[in-house]
Amino acid sequence: DFRAYGHSGPRALGNADYQAQGHPSPYKPTATPVIEPIASPAPKPTATPAVEVEPAQIGVRYSHRLYTHCGIRYANFDGRMWVADPILGTGNPPPGWGNPSDSGTMELITDDRALFLSHSGEPAFFITAPVDYQFRSCA
Repeated sequence: DFRAYGHSGPRALGNADYQAQGHPSPYKPTATPVIEPIASPAPKPTATPAVEVEPAQIGVRYSHRLYTHCGIRYANFDGRMWVADPILGTGNPPPGWGNPSDSGTMELITDDRALFLSHSGEPAFFITAPVDYQFRSCA
């Protein structure tokens, strides 16, 4: 019990109590602060300008991260959705592929066919997905 030690109970020391014990006031600055004017920030634009991205070129390899968790099924590349042809793996990627994704390269072979090479050199071919294709996630 704190009363056994001569204390009347817990309480917060105020600034006057703190100074009465010989401590300098924590509320008084020890030096005069230098206040400099702050420039007002430049106005921010109201809209972010669109970033134009060059379309992928046939025969050029581009770094690409492919989602592989459900197997090699789909890709989003060059602003388009792609379907693996053929689909690789059943619920998981085949051996040698990263999971849940794999870093590799994607290359347009033709306007509607692409090749992904995994980090281990495994190939996966893709065709442009039809507009009405129903993409499904795995369970």
